[in-house]
Amino acid sequence: MDIKIRKLLPNESNSYRVLRLECLKNYPKNFTSNYQDEKAKPKLLFQPYIETSDLNNFVIGAFQNNNLVGICGFNRHERTKVNHSGIIIQVYVNPEYQGNSIGLNIVKSTLDEAFKINGIEQIEIDVITVNKNAAKIYEKIGFETYGIQNNFLKIDDSYYDHKMMMIFKNQV
Repeated sequence: MDIKIRKLLPNESNSYRVLRLECLKNYPKNFTSNYQDEKAKPKLLFQPYIETSDLNNFVIGAFQNNNLVGICGFNRHERTKVNHSGIIIQVYVNPEYQGNSIGLNIVKSTLDEAFKINGIEQIEIDVITVNKNAAKIYEKIGFETYGIQNNFLKIDDSYYDHKMMMIFKNQV
């Protein structure tokens, strides 16, 4: 399987939107965003960043034959006292392509790009605890758990816990 991994280009904003909405629709327990809420927005969080090639906020994509099959976003914290850090969010690989280390590779590529940004020293990532495969990938890369937030998500009458993880530049 020939997969290319790179930053999304400005003209790929709509491809990102399609894949992002797909993941929210198909895996509601794995993401804090809600499909219906996001679908109603004219632009999703990363679309303006993709369209302007923002250096501090970007999406790494996995492509097969120019089709976007995986995404991983990086968002640098803006406030002065915390802008030495950022967060990886919206990690998703289309189910047809899961099990081929694509998730691992897009998270690693996102870390590589993020740590190139002047001043970035640490990066966090969060995972809903029922998403055990994602947690294993993050641990394999070197992320370490620093906390669990109980009952973080509430979907209907069910609650889901949230694992918070961190990696430092000198660990990569």
